[in-house]
Amino acid sequence: MPRLIEKIMGTLDTIVQWLCVAFLALITIAVTWQVISRYVTRDSASWTTEVAALSFVWLSMLAISLGVRQGRHMVLDIWEYAPQHRWLRVTVTTVASALVLFTLGVLVFYGIDALPSALRRNMPGIDLPFGYISLAVPVGAAISALFAIEAWWRLVRNPDPDHDPLPSKVLFQSDEDVLVKGEV
Repeated sequence: MPRLIEKIMGTLDTIVQWLCVAFLALITIAVTWQVISRYVTRDSASWTTEVAALSFVWLSMLAISLGVRQGRHMVLDIWEYAPQHRWLRVTVTTVASALVLFTLGVLVFYGIDALPSALRRNMPGIDLPFGYISLAVPVGAAISALFAIEAWWRLVRNPDPDHDPLPSKVLFQSDEDVLVKGEV
């Protein structure tokens, strides 16, 4: 894979990971504030449920893309039982990737199709359009599609079935942690 594309995909991966961290922090803050306001001040905050829901949907869709990049979507690893048959591994990988890409394409298409009506309605607690929640579906699916193509390319080009060619660098994880996990 050309270095420029690897760098772009790595940067996108890092951005998505940081966005996931930010959305998880928003969920934690919103839910904590709701609990404090409900049980300490006896007055519920109207914005917390919607901020938590918005953040959760974005977190979920972005985290899916990270799983797709690392090949962690649901796939039957049939080639583990026949590693000497590279053609079988490539065929199963290609078929699974095509199914994943088809599904992601449907999510992008219908996610964009649903945006106009979602943008016309507002969430009452934070006075933002519901479209901001709906936008997570096509954006997350599009990023997942990019990562799915990258994962397919790396898996098909990998000559060694015992070597995992998919990236696994995670925020807040040192290189030694990656090595230790790979040896276990």
